[in-house]
Amino acid sequence: MYHILRLLFLVVGSLAFLPTDDGSVGPAVHKQFLNDKETFQQQLQQLAGYVAADAPTDSLKAAFVRSRLAYKRIEWLLEYYQPFLASHVNGPPVIEVEGTEPGQTPILPTGLQVVEPFLFPIYNHTRKADLTHEITVLQAYASRLEQGIPADQLTDTNLLDAMRQQLFRLLTAGITGYDAPEARTGLSEAALSMCTLQKAFTPYAKRLSAPRAAQLDQCWTAAIRVLERASDFTNFDRVGFIRNQLYPLCRALQQARQELGIPAATTGRFLSPTVATLSDSGAFRPDYLINFGAFASTPQKVALGKTLFFEPLLSGNNARTCASCHQPERAFTDGRNKSRSFNSRQQVLRNAPTLINAGLQNAQFYDSRAFYLEDQAHDVLSNAHEMRTSPDEVVQKLGASAAYREAFASAFPAGLTAPNVRNALACYVRSLTGLNARPDRYLRGEPVALTDPEQLGFNLFLGKARCATCHFFPIYNGFVPPHYEKTESEIIGVPRQRKTQHAELDTDQGKYNTYQKTRHRFAFKTPTVRNVALTAPYMHNGVYQTLEQVVDFYNRGGGRGIGIQLDEQTLPEAALNLTKGEQKALVAFLAALTDTTGMTQRPNHLPAIDSNTSLNRRKVGGRY
Repeated sequence: MYHILRLLFLVVGSLAFLPTDDGSVGPAVHKQFLNDKETFQQQLQQLAGYVAADAPTDSLKAAFVRSRLAYKRIEWLLEYYQPFLASHVNGPPVIEVEGTEPGQTPILPTGLQVVEPFLFPIYNHTRKADLTHEITVLQAYASRLEQGIPADQLTDTNLLDAMRQQLFRLLTAGITGYDAPEARTGLSEAALSMCTLQKAFTPYAKRLSAPRAAQLDQCWTAAIRVLERASDFTNFDRVGFIRNQLYPLCRALQQARQELGIPAATTGRFLSPTVATLSDSGAFRPDYLINFGAFASTPQKVALGKTLFFEPLLSGNNARTCASCHQPERAFTDGRNKSRSFNSRQQVLRNAPTLINAGLQNAQFYDSRAFYLEDQAHDVLSNAHEMRTSPDEVVQKLGASAAYREAFASAFPAGLTAPNVRNALACYVRSLTGLNARPDRYLRGEPVALTDPEQLGFNLFLGKARCATCHFFPIYNGFVPPHYEKTESEIIGVPRQRKTQHAELDTDQGKYNTYQKTRHRFAFKTPTVRNVALTAPYMHNGVYQTLEQVVDFYNRGGGRGIGIQLDEQTLPEAALNLTKGEQKALVAFLAALTDTTGMTQRPNHLPAIDSNTSLNRRKVGGRY
């Protein structure tokens, strides 16, 4: 069925994107969008008719697949110009709760991903009424889609940026199975979406030099061919596809834009508008999360923040530092099940997460209680179980040092203030960004190699093991690409003790403790797995000591797979059925994500404190 649809698309679509007399591509793209939107609505109507007529299950599933394929022809524009509508047509099937204040305002999901579990892997006829309702809601949103595409804003810059983002979306959500986890249609959908993009680019290709046009056409064709010929979603070589077909296509598209003289998008985004691939250096901009301005990083702020990070004067007893719990040698963790509290004889509620790439998310702490690293620093300084001090007290103590006063005056126009202390610390943490592990360089085509187990593990991570549906490529945390506006939390059922059956749920209720929303009970932010080989023990309570144990937990289906009755678990409870060899390969890939280059050096000394003060700076662990 997919190949028939594509053949029709190629015949009709070859004429659809012809530019107008003035050379503008936008009107033709908008016209094609309206046509494709009508096709999508017709496919949904057919699906609804099949359900009403009690059609055979195979016919229902085929109609659903056709609906998804039809949606993929409009997704690139809808997601770019109207992501709100897109989220109601093909958003994740997760109930959200609105706002941060206590109380329950559930936002029910709608769309194709909500319909999918009614039909896949098996169709439950007893839920026909619920399925009919969901399709009706989906049709209502589908009838409004033309409102989301402003015909007068389809500029060359925006159209090419939308194409680029769609390629990134196909990588991070399509071929990984995030979009259609049960139907597993991600590969055929990606192929059809790429065909759509290729046809939309046709008017631009005619303006290119012959060599550039040929290069780009070759890249489109090669990528689409690999996807079309893939016969097994589980065993598809995603790593090879990214390195050898998708990334060369992304680069060729960028080179074509530059040759055409079309400027890159200037809209501020976390994802840089100028990079060609998600693995390029500088692909992500941590400063975007604070809207730049006065709080943007500078080398002076980073250097000052690094010094403060190791400064005992930031604690209430002048003996504890940020590095007490975030040790550079351990990828800024401390190796404990739960970190030591201000009173070293006690523990805090959870262990210390890595700070490397902490700037590549918009939620901090396991329970997402802070949105900015400045707020995270304030929370830690003021917390009675951590640094037990106050911003004003820190300013007073640092003010006793002429060197600190001078350093703050050099870094900030306002000099030494409490907000500037927090900002300096945050700028240092944002500088702890490392996206240059061996798998990153391999995907860029650099002369590095992955071992056979690492390559297998990488493919498992992106495919069969479903890791990348929560730990999104390439940051491998819960910051959802390619819009990067939301950091996801998951309920996975972390046990109190390591058991493989009859386990008991850990009592820490996670995000619920902060927001008092039932849907957040036992939910924790999805952390990055970069440098995970250095950050044992694992989970918020340190219940697992090795990566092998962690992989085994997920392979069994999370908490429900080891006997924990947790109806709200967001992690699929079905076993992954990874073989022992596949589990070892997955661990090998995770270990290959280690890269702390240039981030582990401690300051050689700290600024002197004026001798006429009564402050007593103690040494911590043999060094300041």
